[in-house]
Amino acid sequence: MLISVIIVSHNTVRLTRRCIDTVRAAIDHSSRLDDSRAEVIVVDNASSDGSVELLRQLPVKLIENQINTGFAAANNQGIAQAKGKLVMLLNSDTELDQTALDKLIATFERHAVDETTAHLKSAGNAIDRLGIVAARLVNPDGSYQPQGGCEPSLVSLAVQMLLLDDLPVLGKWLPSTQHTGRNWQDRPTSSGSDIHPRLEAKDWVAATAMMVRRSVFDEIGALDNNMFMYGEDIEFCLRARHHHWDIAIDHSARVLHHGSASSSSQQAVIGELTAYRYIWAKHKPWWQLPLVAALLKTGALLRIGLFGILGRRQAAWYRRALAQL
Repeated sequence: MLISVIIVSHNTVRLTRRCIDTVRAAIDHSSRLDDSRAEVIVVDNASSDGSVELLRQLPVKLIENQINTGFAAANNQGIAQAKGKLVMLLNSDTELDQTALDKLIATFERHAVDETTAHLKSAGNAIDRLGIVAARLVNPDGSYQPQGGCEPSLVSLAVQMLLLDDLPVLGKWLPSTQHTGRNWQDRPTSSGSDIHPRLEAKDWVAATAMMVRRSVFDEIGALDNNMFMYGEDIEFCLRARHHHWDIAIDHSARVLHHGSASSSSQQAVIGELTAYRYIWAKHKPWWQLPLVAALLKTGALLRIGLFGILGRRQAAWYRRALAQL
């Protein structure tokens, strides 16, 4: 088995059906794949919208959960049953371009693991141990949907929380934990002799459409079950980077992402901020936690003020997030 595609479903019956259809079309279109080399695993998290009844009729391996176990835990159920050398985590609210699977697989084939240089600081800019590749995400209108970011640090978190990455000109060159602001849409991608032009190195990428070598899971484990939803991709990539795995976005492989289909934007805001607190508690020095808490609260207050002035509903989201920090 070459690839296992894992989709977590929760009350997104129409989108899930469309997602599976595009995966099947990508498999059928591929010169590398057929039903003996590709499998589709769907983990349903206690949907109540008829998803399970539909999924039982489709050519997928279905895992039915009686409760909503969360995004990370459900993906881990699929990973445990996956037989592929490559594992693709795919949101149910995505649609694959017909060539996306082939292009991502080709990227892994082109970048074989080279253990002779992977652990050398002198080869830090080389992609010689490529473990995780995300597709380029696009919005329904075809525009680029930025994703990923720099490794969490006090500096990169401060840049994000204090909105420094939104500064004109300068902002897009500052290290930020989230590369999702407007400034990052026109930022030049990484280039150089060690990096394929279409490949952009990142410290972390979104699990929205993320392909992973099986050997990465074997070495560092799966997603963190303690993270219900949001931030689990940052934490997973952080562990991967600490084990010298390279991470990148392949801009030639396109995936449409509708966004926030099985959860609200408010939940995303709260989940993101609380995830940072968990990641710091798990991976960072204890003395940084009070500073992180201060940055998160300051960032929430800053957004409450700005969105309040603009009369935007996001102000209420950050008030609720602030109450949980």
